[in-house]
Amino acid sequence: MILNRVKIGTNCTVRNTGQTGTVKQIYFYPTRYELEFSDGKVGHYYSKDLDIDGVIQPSVNLKLPEIPIDNVGEVWSSWIPFESESVVEHHFTTTKAILWRTVTSLEIYNIWFHGIQRALPINKKDRYVHKFSFAEMKLAPGAYFKCRPSTLAPWFQCRILTLEKEQKFSFTFKTNPLDKQLVELEIKESSNGVWLKCRRTSKGLFSLLSQFGWQKKSRILKQLETIVPKVDFNKTDVKEEPSSVQESKFGGFNSRKDYIDYGINMGMKDNMDYVNAIPEKPIRGMVKAGIVKAKRTGIIPPLPEKSGSTSVDSQVSSSNISKEDSIAILVNKGLDGDMDAVNNHKDRVERAKAKAMMVKIKRGTLKRPPMPSITENLDSAPKHISGSISKEDSIAILVNKGLDGDMDAVNNHKDRVERAKAKAMMVKIKRGTLERPPMPSSSSSESTITNPNSASETTEQKMERLINEGLNGKMDEINSLDDRVLRGKIKAAIVKAKRATKQ
Repeated sequence: MILNRVKIGTNCTVRNTGQTGTVKQIYFYPTRYELEFSDGKVGHYYSKDLDIDGVIQPSVNLKLPEIPIDNVGEVWSSWIPFESESVVEHHFTTTKAILWRTVTSLEIYNIWFHGIQRALPINKKDRYVHKFSFAEMKLAPGAYFKCRPSTLAPWFQCRILTLEKEQKFSFTFKTNPLDKQLVELEIKESSNGVWLKCRRTSKGLFSLLSQFGWQKKSRILKQLETIVPKVDFNKTDVKEEPSSVQESKFGGFNSRKDYIDYGINMGMKDNMDYVNAIPEKPIRGMVKAGIVKAKRTGIIPPLPEKSGSTSVDSQVSSSNISKEDSIAILVNKGLDGDMDAVNNHKDRVERAKAKAMMVKIKRGTLKRPPMPSITENLDSAPKHISGSISKEDSIAILVNKGLDGDMDAVNNHKDRVERAKAKAMMVKIKRGTLERPPMPSSSSSESTITNPNSASETTEQKMERLINEGLNGKMDEINSLDDRVLRGKIKAAIVKAKRATKQ
């Protein structure tokens, strides 16, 4: 019911006195009621002063939003003799975990915390770079760090006092040698984000110095909001990334560790093109650090396998197919969406030709080549993993194949020493300073070019055999070993044995 349409004669009760009277007349602008009581007295009242029969008047309450429009909560500062205190509160549309990581990252305090020009840890480390690295600092109560204020004052030492995960973080803080402050950062969760309260307290004769620059100190949490990642809490449907996108994050491997281990193995094989082509900077940095560590210690992580199909390099190396077929494989894999196989291919020339052919095919100026049958090439390909023929025959096979135009057989040969000797012999033959060696018999050429006992002998037997060969001056097989640790042990044993014979 509209209050200025109350019927004349309606009973009303005065809230303050409890007297009951009847409405005799209504006045407008503002609405006022003239009541006549049982004793004949007349009074004038507003609607908020009366309880009108048949009319429900809900109490008016001031409703404030849970989160202010500007996200600013409590902001005040006070000082009484020898004691100073200030509070700044702000709401962040993010999670407790994200905000906690931000407020405990002391290296970025110079960005948002007024009064700090730079912060550095205090680490008792031997290496110079570790002394000033927050990554080496253990964040715990009692830990020290130092900060340089935004004045001409020197560095001041600070100490962490409280560290309650995702709840409270406090430390001592100084901007001058006369006043010491206690800074407390408290996190509380809300329905749509988190509240952060920063409280500063100081006591003493010079506590008044903490009040200077209050206008800038009151805005530190607004500055912090500009660097804290925001979270949309209204999003209910989370779209899952396609499997192809997830696989591309790790280069086609099941985990990040496998991706890094594979990159380290490629780097140890002098294939830095693969390492430099890793798109993720953190992973690329970890791979390069792992390569340095592997060269220093000699420990190489095991080579992981990609999830899914085998790589083009493994197919090509196992089948020894021609360059044209190799390029055709790369083109087909790239057009099918497997660009990792193209980018990770070792041969730069084949990789470039494959990419150029893909561009032409997409433009329509060239037809897509048929996918070669690798099984056929496996049957017809010459075998280069021999165990029965001598090294001279192995080099002769490589020289004859290279002179006949099959340079893939030479380039894909595993033994570096034999590969180098074969190429040097081919240069001399082309110059005319050396005659072409005869091709060994078919029985020997069809056999493989590695040690015949490699599959059956143990590591100890292999070391003993190679040490004896090294003492006799045969160092080719030792130098061609892929295992650097084993190669180092064998060479050390040879040196030790030679010293013992001299004595």
